[in-house]
Amino acid sequence: MIAEEWELGVGARVRTAREERGLTTRALASLAGLSQSLLSDVENGRTLPSVASLYAIAEALGTGPAELLPQDDDSARLTEHGVPLPSAGPGEAVSTRMLYGAPGRRIEAYMSSYPPGQTDPEPFQHSGEDIIMVLEGRMTLTVGDRDQELRAGDAAWLDSSAPHSIQPLGRSGVRIIVITAR
Repeated sequence: MIAEEWELGVGARVRTAREERGLTTRALASLAGLSQSLLSDVENGRTLPSVASLYAIAEALGTGPAELLPQDDDSARLTEHGVPLPSAGPGEAVSTRMLYGAPGRRIEAYMSSYPPGQTDPEPFQHSGEDIIMVLEGRMTLTVGDRDQELRAGDAAWLDSSAPHSIQPLGRSGVRIIVITAR
């Protein structure tokens, strides 16, 4: 599936889920903490939501992010190189690709690359559990008020309902895989 198909597919699924719940775009945007114009752009296939926005929309709709992704009828799915998701905001250089996510499934996988000095704009939280695996570099994982340093080859589990953020350490940045289970 190419990026344009994902944009249209995600937008259509967000709109359908919103309408099934009897919500206006204004109400859903407010519940998700997003602007109405961003939600409109997502629903009309003009943009893909960032990972944080996708989670916020899904939480506001009472569902998981994978439920908002285009459907595939395959019993196994290959995502070549992942689907690039936009950064959370201007000036953010974090690159995130969705490696796996499917409606009706409880597992999602993402690969993110953080350049040196680029942290999450604000702590992230959502329902479920995360496993974070460091592929390259070093980072500080903050969960609540606790910091843990991780380096290539390390993995950490966390209750993702707790606020969590990532800060790369050193000059090379960090590349991670995040697996989320709901």
